[in-house]
Amino acid sequence: MNTTQNTANPLGYERIGKLLTRYAVPSIISLIINSLYNMVDQIFIGQGVGFLGNGATNIIAPIATIAIAVATLFGDGLAAFFSLNLGRGEVDKAAKGVGNAIISSAAISILYAVFASIFLGPMCRLFGATDNLMPYALGYGHIIVIGFPFAIIATVINSAIRTDGSPRYAMFSMMIGAILNTILDPIFIFVLHWGVEGAAGATIISQFVGLLFNVAYLFKFKTIRFEKSSFAFSGRIVGRLASLGFASCFNNLTSTVVAMVSNNLLTKYGALSTYGPDIPITTFGLCMKVSMIAFSVGIGVASGSQPIIGFNYGARKYDRVRSTFLTSAAVCSIITFASWLVFQRFPLQLIRIFGTESSLYEEFAVQCFHVYLLLTFLNGLQMCTGVFFQAIGQPAKAAVASLSKQLVFYIPAMLICSQFWGLTGILMAGPVADALAFILCALLCHHELAKMKRLKNEDETNWLL
Repeated sequence: MNTTQNTANPLGYERIGKLLTRYAVPSIISLIINSLYNMVDQIFIGQGVGFLGNGATNIIAPIATIAIAVATLFGDGLAAFFSLNLGRGEVDKAAKGVGNAIISSAAISILYAVFASIFLGPMCRLFGATDNLMPYALGYGHIIVIGFPFAIIATVINSAIRTDGSPRYAMFSMMIGAILNTILDPIFIFVLHWGVEGAAGATIISQFVGLLFNVAYLFKFKTIRFEKSSFAFSGRIVGRLASLGFASCFNNLTSTVVAMVSNNLLTKYGALSTYGPDIPITTFGLCMKVSMIAFSVGIGVASGSQPIIGFNYGARKYDRVRSTFLTSAAVCSIITFASWLVFQRFPLQLIRIFGTESSLYEEFAVQCFHVYLLLTFLNGLQMCTGVFFQAIGQPAKAAVASLSKQLVFYIPAMLICSQFWGLTGILMAGPVADALAFILCALLCHHELAKMKRLKNEDETNWLL
């Protein structure tokens, strides 16, 4: 191990609170900005096209989530791989990780964009598109898939930039894209009257510009230097990246399955209610996206802890690992509680940001916020747990922590509760899953932190001997 690397890197000695602020704040802003891409589209679509346009973007959302899954497979995997190897002093290996993550994500993203373009119609039906929503979904989707490679590659490079110790640059590159999207959306929708297609066009242009800024950083890395060999394909490295990023990837893929199940259930039971099939699927999607804006703050804190935890775990500084995790979990819990208060108190004000619709539309939207988000204040721990296990190189536990809520708890709860309470039952499944996931993550973390305490004591004993 290169001890010089360990002592020289501030991740190994600087105050935890200061480090977490340095890494988390840019990460928070980056994630909020990323969420705003779709949110801004929805605000302008809601005001300029109507709720059917917003419903269409909710149909396309799970298709885009598959692209996000590819991005997190290599992006989060790279962040963990990079941090662990820097902690061990293996700089060349860290550089090869970046190179392999870029070329692999580029190849897969292009293939997926082609696939999604060819099979967009059947995919829209699979994710619950009604006859009313289908034309809008196809118009938006055929354009948005073009930007998948831009978004995926940019996300991967962005992860490397943050782990390299330049979270502000990572934030800036995303901010440029978000600002451009906000400028282009009203021009394309209200001035040029391009509707949902205009919103999609604004998004992919913005994603491309953000990618250019990230590519420029490849010549400015502080901790590594690239050689031609850094970009030579290595099955072993790609496999390791994939294993470390698997939890995040599969979590997003699970979100796609959740969207498919929930959208179809909402359409089915909505058609049997006074709300009809289109209102539930639209309002539920908006509720989830509003909540993701707020939760981006918590996820940003968790992401900001990853390089700190990964480096110190690689350097066997278990006290710093424990302190970083507990601090980030406490901050995330405070954030989710504050978000919960807003969701419960101001649901109508939040939904009206996307346009004023019928009383039935607003009535079901309020139900979404009050019932589905009833126990969201418990989510802070889960946000940190998956990242924690990723950072210490335990992808299996990371997968359990990340996937339990949606795959193991939420989908079965939706299927069961909807049988008894229809639309309300679908919403009730949310707090059921939140409670069960919280208990599981608490047990996993308690066991791992106790294990680290034993390892620390063993290291101290061996040193004395």
